[in-house]
Amino acid sequence: MLRSDPIDAPPDIAETMVFAMSEWLLDAEVVQLGLASALNQVAALLAQARAGERGPALEDPAALTLVRRPRQAFLARSERAALAGATRRFEAPEWIEQMMPALAGRVRQFVRPLQIDARGRINTLRVAGRHGGHRRFAGLAGLAELAEIAQPFLAYLPQQDRRSFVDAVDFVVADPVAMHRAGEDRAGRVILVTDLAVFEFASGGARALSVHAGVDAAALRQRTPAAVMLDAAPPTPPPDPALLQRLRSNIDPRRVRDIEFASGAARREALLRLHAAEAACTQP
Repeated sequence: MLRSDPIDAPPDIAETMVFAMSEWLLDAEVVQLGLASALNQVAALLAQARAGERGPALEDPAALTLVRRPRQAFLARSERAALAGATRRFEAPEWIEQMMPALAGRVRQFVRPLQIDARGRINTLRVAGRHGGHRRFAGLAGLAELAEIAQPFLAYLPQQDRRSFVDAVDFVVADPVAMHRAGEDRAGRVILVTDLAVFEFASGGARALSVHAGVDAAALRQRTPAAVMLDAAPPTPPPDPALLQRLRSNIDPRRVRDIEFASGAARREALLRLHAAEAACTQP
């Protein structure tokens, strides 16, 4: 966290993921940032930088703002940065009652599920406990509504394993494949980006669209549901070197993108370091 990489260092997994995620945000009209969703935020800012004036506006759910001005990634100060560069601010009732219905098919957001299964069904609410019963989580408010209006529907997992990418979810919060019929364009597609690969889900089954560089085929198979087809998936395209340097130096210089890969005591320490780095920053 907050490490200094050589200028020509190859992309790490966080960078590979945000570039793969940004591909699915380039032609969005609006990207919702989510609350404390670091990889989604950095991927959205990267998509803005890649697309230029044609890039998406960013909607911050905490500040209730639309932002088009390029800015750096923040975690604790994300709301302040959004307010400083806002094109427009909303009141909550206006956003919910007027704006959201008008954004059907025009808004996107990468969602981090507790579980996603081989049919693309999403669980953000509860999972089976080791000793019976269920463990409940806060979940994502409005996920079912987002799954209905967000096209394509996008999800990500910083760590793909058989606890998060499962044969069948413990509880179905949203079923985006059932809500949208995929066509020839991106509109009805359901996409998952993980630390191993990029996947697509459809009514006829799930498949890997690409596999990240250096991923072992046997490990990928072990950590992926058996019903998901992996054969003949090409390598994930590497980031453009100039854009990679722009990510490191201008878009996310404090490496907000790394925070979702830390856990336990390491995550607490990483959050404290990131908070200190943001507090020392003179930008909003």
